[in-house]
Amino acid sequence: MFEEVSFTYPGRNAPALDGVTLRIGAGECVALVGHNGAGKTTLIKLLLRLYDPTAGRIVLDGTDLRLFDPSELRRRVSVIFQDFVRYELTAGENIGLGDLEALGDENRLLQAAARAGAASLVAALPEGLDTALGRQFGGRELSEGEWQKLALARSLVRDADLLVLDEPTAALDVETEYDLYCRFREITAGRTTVLISHRLSTVRMADRIVFLSGGRVQEEGTHDELLAAEGSYARLFQLQASQHLGTAG
Repeated sequence: MFEEVSFTYPGRNAPALDGVTLRIGAGECVALVGHNGAGKTTLIKLLLRLYDPTAGRIVLDGTDLRLFDPSELRRRVSVIFQDFVRYELTAGENIGLGDLEALGDENRLLQAAARAGAASLVAALPEGLDTALGRQFGGRELSEGEWQKLALARSLVRDADLLVLDEPTAALDVETEYDLYCRFREITAGRTTVLISHRLSTVRMADRIVFLSGGRVQEEGTHDELLAAEGSYARLFQLQASQHLGTAG
């Protein structure tokens, strides 16, 4: 629960978040959308305690987030950021680093790969999970989309209470993205999920969509509710839809 949360980055005058109040229920999937600089990623950084609010508070299970030990808190969270890391290690290690206890468990690694849509990728590698990746040490190089699949698998291998997906399909092809869309409920079952994406076709799967603008919550509701409201979300969705249909401009 975000209670009147504001945050200003050091050295800046304008707040990145300005009086945000937002409730995220257990097991709920909430999507954060808005233009660049709206405050989406900042909100996630505060949730992970990379920073603390400059005003207001964030409450988890009735306790102020600042009272949690950061290491304990982060063990309860699994996250994939848009600028995910490509580890010059094996495919299995790239997945298992999401939970070190999974490194020696081939079944867990393969299950995470399958949930992330990376099963065929791993199967096609010359040594499967043991295939070294990256050019630095003479390993197999992957495409941007293939690296993102492994990063998504890394976020899914951990049995976390909260799953944070920051642009999880940005580098994926349309077919793979659609496959993830169809399996999204299966992937996030039993977890509270926060999804950030500029692709509004992706956020439709969320239970609730929060449209941020200028560090504030401007609109909130389901996809259908926000379309019916004919506000900023609806205009942005219609613009993206027209671009995909080749009718924009």
